[in-house]
Amino acid sequence: MKKVLLLLLSASVLCCTTPNLVSANKLEQMLRDHTFIYTDSQTGIEHTIYIGRFGNNYDEYFPCKFVDGTWRITKNNNLCLEDRVDKKRRDGLTCLKPEIEKEQITFFDIAGNLAYQSKLIRGNSMPLG
Repeated sequence: MKKVLLLLLSASVLCCTTPNLVSANKLEQMLRDHTFIYTDSQTGIEHTIYIGRFGNNYDEYFPCKFVDGTWRITKNNNLCLEDRVDKKRRDGLTCLKPEIEKEQITFFDIAGNLAYQSKLIRGNSMPLG
């Protein structure tokens, strides 16, 4: 009886820790091949970021400048971006927590403060230049 109880308890623990992994995978799939557009509150400049369909690359446009880098989802479901050239701008360590609701994505900083809100668009909606 104790063995059965222990087995059931172990199964319930595994059951409850798995959704975090599934959740991270689901978030990754929700961001892949999507563009989000937001206005930087400090500069007032609109940014467009496209999360690539394959691999872990992203492209970003803000007036007259195209940049790119890599992205990842942490085990805590945070999105981390690392600029390929300018590590001071996006270092890959400063991550944001995205919350997606239909065609809107809201990002929160590590302290839970609103970082920015954005439209979420399926596909690559990067400007042409």
